Amino acid sequence: MYDMKIDFIDFIQRFRLLIGGLYITTTLLILFGTLMPGSNIPEYKVFNYDKLVHAAAFMTWTLATGITWRAFQPKRASLNVLIIAPLLFGVGIEILQGILPTNRSPEWMDIVFDALGTFLGLLIYLLLLRIKDQSERVKNVY
Repeated sequence: MYDMKIDFIDFIQRFRLLIGGLYITTTLLILFGTLMPGSNIPEYKVFNYDKLVHAAAFMTWTLATGITWRAFQPKRASLNVLIIAPLLFGVGIEILQGILPTNRSPEWMDIVFDALGTFLGLLIYLLLLRIKDQSERVKNVY
């Protein structure tokens, strides 16, 4: 049986331009979604989970930050980068909501759920690294 294993780091470095483009797109979608004028936001009767959307967006962005960093750098992203960058991004968005004439207002709970998403994304990133490290150890044993 043919065993084809994909080296995760080699894969993301090989497609780093695509990953970088997806990262920029994700960043722009978060900015657009959070800074869009309040009157343009559709009202959903069934799905109105703003805080969960914040958590999911920042979980995704934190995970994408770690993966994109690794695609362009030989070393892993520092935990400080993976904590501070998303938190500053979230706080910056809330400040812009208070400054820009978008009929949006900053909310502390948005920052709380941004932080929750950040830590969930960090946890997933660390779990992926652990799985990768364990598979490398197993590969080196055999």
